[in-house]
Amino acid sequence: MQWGRIVPVVVPALVVTGGLAGCDAEGRVQPRGDTEEKSVACASRIALDTPAERRAAADLVVDAEVDKTGRTVEFQGVYDVYDASVTDVSKGDDPGHTIQVISTSDQCETSGEPVEYLDGDVLAAEGTFRLNLTKADPEDDVWRLVVPGAAEPLTTG
Repeated sequence: MQWGRIVPVVVPALVVTGGLAGCDAEGRVQPRGDTEEKSVACASRIALDTPAERRAAADLVVDAEVDKTGRTVEFQGVYDVYDASVTDVSKGDDPGHTIQVISTSDQCETSGEPVEYLDGDVLAAEGTFRLNLTKADPEDDVWRLVVPGAAEPLTTG
């Protein structure tokens, strides 16, 4: 089959199936019909496979000792909060000695429910990491990994 025949069939099919999925223009899933309203969001992230790509996308890159706090925060889902004791800043403004960090989930996130990770939470190992970060919410002091897994272990345990 030639491209001239495929495009007129595939493009409308993608548009229709996207509309049936119930996602709005920003990629958020919207409830349909008489369902209980929940705030649901789908992460439409680009793949950042190399350290250079993650660094370029980050607002802040730090080396930090990461420890789980036992606290959680809700940002399109319930995330564990980690304290990151910053030892080096290689990109961005120095955020201070300790910052709060969440490990971005690689699945759709539902407000009020704990997030899940396909390959586990990269920060759960604790230890020293190079963190590629952006603000989770501009109004908050919590940072998040730019994409799932955007933490390079320097030491763990």
